[in-house]
Amino acid sequence: MDIGLAMAGILPLVVFAIVDIFAGMRTAIIAAIVIALLEAGWSWYRFGEVDNITWISIGLIVVMGLISLRMKDSRLFKFQPVVLAGVMVITFAWFQWRGDPLLVQMMPKVASFFSPEQQALMSDQRMINAMARLDLLMVGVFAVHGSLVAWSALRKSTMHWLIMRGVGIYVLMIFAVLINFMIAPPQ
Repeated sequence: MDIGLAMAGILPLVVFAIVDIFAGMRTAIIAAIVIALLEAGWSWYRFGEVDNITWISIGLIVVMGLISLRMKDSRLFKFQPVVLAGVMVITFAWFQWRGDPLLVQMMPKVASFFSPEQQALMSDQRMINAMARLDLLMVGVFAVHGSLVAWSALRKSTMHWLIMRGVGIYVLMIFAVLINFMIAPPQ
């Protein structure tokens, strides 16, 4: 996996947390905004476009960062991942309600990244059903993650918040995948 893809969306928040320790909230928020804009530029350069989720994330970092600077309170800035989690809950729930799960829609779009054998697996009805179930589980994953990040932003240190934001989502996604396999194990 490309390290740039793995760090997408979290790098500005990592920079915020580190700079906050050494230079204070104001400098940390400005640094996070600059890194978010550079991240968008890199995405544009590397892929020829910036995806919608990245635009939303960058927009939230800039807007919530500016408001936090004005209010002189970093907690609002720390709620950027909470708002993004809310957007993801609404997005996944919307596609579930429409009967067209988002992860199932994405399968043909990402198929070119996989080998022909893996592409054939992606068109198997069992895999499609598993992705539809996982899509539904993502509603819960993002709801729980948003709640945990909000709690961390209000009650815990910046580092605890960053760990919950960065590592927490991956842990929850792994649990969702495991639950998905427990519901219907592969045959």
